Amino acid sequence: MEGRSVYEVRGVTGLRPLRRDAELNLGRILVAARDVFAEHGYDASMEQVAARAEVGIGTLYRRFPNKADLFAAVVDAATDRNRQIAKDVLSEVAPGEAVFEFVRRCVDTPSCWRAATSRRPWSGGKADQALGSLMPLIGRILEASQRAGTVRPDIAPTDLVIVLMSVRGLGDLCDADAPCASRRFLELALDGLRHRHQKLAHPPMSMKQLGRVLTDG
Repeated sequence: MEGRSVYEVRGVTGLRPLRRDAELNLGRILVAARDVFAEHGYDASMEQVAARAEVGIGTLYRRFPNKADLFAAVVDAATDRNRQIAKDVLSEVAPGEAVFEFVRRCVDTPSCWRAATSRRPWSGGKADQALGSLMPLIGRILEASQRAGTVRPDIAPTDLVIVLMSVRGLGDLCDADAPCASRRFLELALDGLRHRHQKLAHPPMSMKQLGRVLTDG
């Protein structure tokens, strides 16, 4: 929960300072929810999350009145983590490796993507807000690698998001039985981003299209 460690989650109960014990409970709940959603998808119950977080079900419902609010908070936390990864890559990684390192670090971060295959991660205008804060950073990473000559010039920031979605989806489907499946696909996908390949025949997804893909309703 980078940037929110002493506050309630926006949109649930407003922004109010948390007591230390409440802050710890919130952190446990969000980690537990992420892991439970990753294992069971959006059909996971609030009782499963409370048990994993080792908090009472009443505590969970006081913080998050329904599962949709809890899932939204988990997605917000994941967006925060990806944004921090992007900032770290921009400051730490050589331009030529920036795109590849960003994708690998994102894939290495625990995810609840399985839940997003049955329920899209955002509702209303929240996708536009989240993408508006993340995509400029991804764009800077991509431009750095393209200027360095390691990434093909016809790749767009939305292509990197689609790569991440694809690797996550394949991992959810295959990794329990074939642990290297998503890693192999990741390297194939990253190799496809490299400069030496022929120009793609079809245009990238637009930001508007990506927002629709990621929005529920």
